[in-house]
Amino acid sequence: MITFSVAKFIKSIISPYKLNQELTEKNNLALGVSTAGYFIGVTSVYVGVYDGPTLPEWWQEVYHVGVYSLLGVILLNISRFINDKLILYKFSNNKEIIEDQNVGTGFVQAASYIASGLIIGGTLHSEGGSFITSMAFFAFGQVCLILFALLYDWLTPYSVHGEIESGNTAAGMGFSGGFIAIGIIVMKGVSGEFVSWTSNLSNLAFNIELLFIYLIFVRFFFDKVIIPHADLNKLISVDKNLSAGTLEFIISISFSIVLFFIIDHQ
Repeated sequence: MITFSVAKFIKSIISPYKLNQELTEKNNLALGVSTAGYFIGVTSVYVGVYDGPTLPEWWQEVYHVGVYSLLGVILLNISRFINDKLILYKFSNNKEIIEDQNVGTGFVQAASYIASGLIIGGTLHSEGGSFITSMAFFAFGQVCLILFALLYDWLTPYSVHGEIESGNTAAGMGFSGGFIAIGIIVMKGVSGEFVSWTSNLSNLAFNIELLFIYLIFVRFFFDKVIIPHADLNKLISVDKNLSAGTLEFIISISFSIVLFFIIDHQ
């Protein structure tokens, strides 16, 4: 409860809007979706820290969980800045969420929080590392999210930024599923025991490369097998079909969970 309260306080003081007013008086669904993703990210950070290496004294455990949870929340808010400037960089995220109440943008921001929370929780959970290794793996995870955004935008025949900015929630949801999928696999890669920079980074890079190929296959599979008599890109960009966007969101996450356990048994 303390971690949640601190997380909300930090989000409130760094946001250029009144969080409570937007959520209650203005019924801002876009911000509600984004904030829900934020708290899922906070939960991921807390669980990662709590389930980390055991310390001999209870007060050391409390101190460790408290300090590293706070660090994780700070990193989570840094990830939002990265999302605004390097992922959805072609428009103002705050304007889309606060002024236009753009739910698609809210979903992307929520997915960014969730993916970053998984990555941060994984880095703070790993044994044998240090503060420096945690920060390095956090940075690596953010680079992976940026690269995925560029790859996804390149693969789709429509402008992802343009569709999301125009209020296409289906495009935002389809895009968001890949973010969370990346977060799941990066979490897997960074939460193991730290052996060496070469070993851990090469293993993580291989997993991410595998996931990128996997997600391309998943999108093709979804388009040709799940909805064989329709064009996924047309459904999302032209028809703004929310069902198609939701299914792409879920299938990306589902396949990444399968890959998570496949990697675990290699």
